[in-house]
Amino acid sequence: MRKNLLITGMPRSGKSTLLNKLIQEIDQKVGFVTNEVRKDGERVGFELVNHKREKSMLASVNFETNFKVSRYFVDINALDEMILGVEKVGEHDILFLDEIGQMELFSDKFKALVEKYLDSPNVCIATLSKIYSDEFIEKIKNRTDVFLVEINEETRDEKEKYLKVLLSKIIKAKRYVSEPDRFSVSSGKVNLTTDHGIRTLTKHNEEWLCNCTFFQDNKMCSHTLALEEYLNLHK
Repeated sequence: MRKNLLITGMPRSGKSTLLNKLIQEIDQKVGFVTNEVRKDGERVGFELVNHKREKSMLASVNFETNFKVSRYFVDINALDEMILGVEKVGEHDILFLDEIGQMELFSDKFKALVEKYLDSPNVCIATLSKIYSDEFIEKIKNRTDVFLVEINEETRDEKEKYLKVLLSKIIKAKRYVSEPDRFSVSSGKVNLTTDHGIRTLTKHNEEWLCNCTFFQDNKMCSHTLALEEYLNLHK
């Protein structure tokens, strides 16, 4: 099921801020964000903050390690220890990571965590570097279960509204799939009993179409997401 949200954009485009806005009202969540650390107005490093508000320094101009990005030395041990606290997830947890980028990808444990989160049945929201790429990042971007959304200063507010709605659609679709009696399948047509009545989806050129407003604007909706997963589970 397409249930992973990847937010990408140039540095200072607001990726981390947007991620924080998306998760701040979610009670059940697991993951961590990366915040700038400043001293006398100057950025001197980056710290990790997990869902329990536990902190650890990821990178600093004052460290001396074998891993360096720009002028920041990266403490892989600190990252790996933080990962230990976010590996265990519950069935209803929303997962989040900030960010899948060059500093974090020095860690094989971080790569394993990214794949674990994306492969899980849970919804995952993550930020993705735009200025750095490697084989791992390209693999993540090309997954069939992700929505890749790029933001910039001009589109940030618009994309925030879209992502909030999209997140709610994905969560709703997962609930529909967990209640298979909602689906009535016939040749080329499916009736889905939604929270607001019966929605009829039709097949055209191997694609399922819905006449709801969100689908007309975005070419997907909670109904088509749910149907895709339902059909995948009941092959």
